[in-house]
Amino acid sequence: MTDTSPDATTLPSPSPAAGGDGAADRPAGSDSPVTVRPITEAEHVEVLRRHPGASFLQNPAWQRVKTDWSGQSLGFEQDGRLVGAALVLGRRLPVPARTPVLGRAFLAYVAEGPVLDEGVDVLAALTALVAELHAQGAFLVRVAPPGVVRRWDADTVRKSLTDPQHRMLTDLPAAEEDPAAVALEERLREAGWIAPEVLPGFSAGQPMFQARIPLEGLDEEAVLARMSGSSRKRTRRSMRSDLDVVTAGPERLDEWDELQHETAARDRFTGRPKEYFERVLAELGGSELADVTYYLAEFEGDPVAAAFHFRQGHVCWRPYSASSQKERKRDAPRLLEFEQIRAGLADGCHWLDLGGVPGSVDGEDRITGLTEFKTTQGADIVQTHGEWDFPLHKVLTHAFTLYMSRR
Repeated sequence: MTDTSPDATTLPSPSPAAGGDGAADRPAGSDSPVTVRPITEAEHVEVLRRHPGASFLQNPAWQRVKTDWSGQSLGFEQDGRLVGAALVLGRRLPVPARTPVLGRAFLAYVAEGPVLDEGVDVLAALTALVAELHAQGAFLVRVAPPGVVRRWDADTVRKSLTDPQHRMLTDLPAAEEDPAAVALEERLREAGWIAPEVLPGFSAGQPMFQARIPLEGLDEEAVLARMSGSSRKRTRRSMRSDLDVVTAGPERLDEWDELQHETAARDRFTGRPKEYFERVLAELGGSELADVTYYLAEFEGDPVAAAFHFRQGHVCWRPYSASSQKERKRDAPRLLEFEQIRAGLADGCHWLDLGGVPGSVDGEDRITGLTEFKTTQGADIVQTHGEWDFPLHKVLTHAFTLYMSRR
């Protein structure tokens, strides 16, 4: 029975869709119900093999990297077939596990997922997922459905940074907008899901706006041509700067740790411990689906920059990078990024993901320097769906959000 107390939220319904009876807004597919069950890692991998654009955050090996979360693989079935999968990470409330009710309550988080076959109704799948997680004790379900809502060309975004009439990315005319993605968001709202706020900066979790360098159908010269003139010049110069690029393993993570510490102090962020990157190399890099390469740029044997390169399916990522101020004029970070572009081209990747950018395009805002750098490298900016919340217990959700904001 659904809990209808003031502190609970009614479980979502997959219908109606936006507009009329909603039939025109739903994807074509089976009318059979979608159900959810635990699946093995092998089953999860087989689903992801059908989806080469899926994020590494949905790779079941990722749960062994994120040791501060619990993890489980859940599968979606329809008409007797496995038609999707989700890696669900869980974080429990900071109370003893033996505490009645609260001891089993947890946040359920699906980053860049679930991953569903074509024709599976997203809202129907999410409804089944919420029901399963509610039964397990989840007080909040947070999902980030894969897909791109809008895309802006690199040049359009870069030029907006000097135009005072634009304050946010969403103020800019998009090069592309996906009507189906827009319709999905309307259906989510009508079903009780809470949309993420479009912020000038970053919120917790995965960023809504991401920078991606297109690679599909291009060669090295074409990728260089997408860069601004000054970035292209500096990238070419980095190739002639007597730097050596080497790949390394966990035995050289102490050097990464030093570079990350220097970068974190300079750019005011909190780095991750060396053990985290040991798990990245061992677990994600050792998985069936993904490759992880650890690059170092050296000058006369001394490491001056480092970066991690992830690849899964037809996507590659640059999730972590660090550099020293030593030999700064040699532009070692640009050389490493171009090495990653070369690797992505060789592997047939469709794009290199440079990570998130803020929502602001206000040139007076210091944080937009990140956007400027990534767009000068030729990266388009895409707006994803972001992370949507379905609170199953409003009081616990509020308390947990307050706790996390004060950590």
